[in-house]
Amino acid sequence: MNAFDLSPAQIRNRLILRARKAALAGRPRPPSPGCPRGPVEATPTTVPGPVVPCVAVAVGDVVRLAESDHRHATGPLRLRIARLRPDISEWYEGEWVWLEGVEIGPDDQDGAYRPVLVKIAALRPLPER
Repeated sequence: MNAFDLSPAQIRNRLILRARKAALAGRPRPPSPGCPRGPVEATPTTVPGPVVPCVAVAVGDVVRLAESDHRHATGPLRLRIARLRPDISEWYEGEWVWLEGVEIGPDDQDGAYRPVLVKIAALRPLPER
């Protein structure tokens, strides 16, 4: 392929790329901010790790939640807990926990099975009737 096989736009683009490469090759690269040069002392990181939530409910408990106490459902919710998910809840800084359970309707009948993200402060098991 020679210059006669290229369109004017292709020739212009190749010339621009060559000029950019030449300009970059002629100047020194700035140091990367993440990799300082020379001997460096190790500094402790302050990034907090995941927090395993501590909850006051267990599988089989029934909880009543206001709309502001949960996500991924609308309105107040009464839920019979079928599964606690601390494995995926540890990224919510110990304030929220994933629960899976069966929604209990106003007529005390089992409803839909649903996963819900719940505020830990709102979790209190309902007393047995």
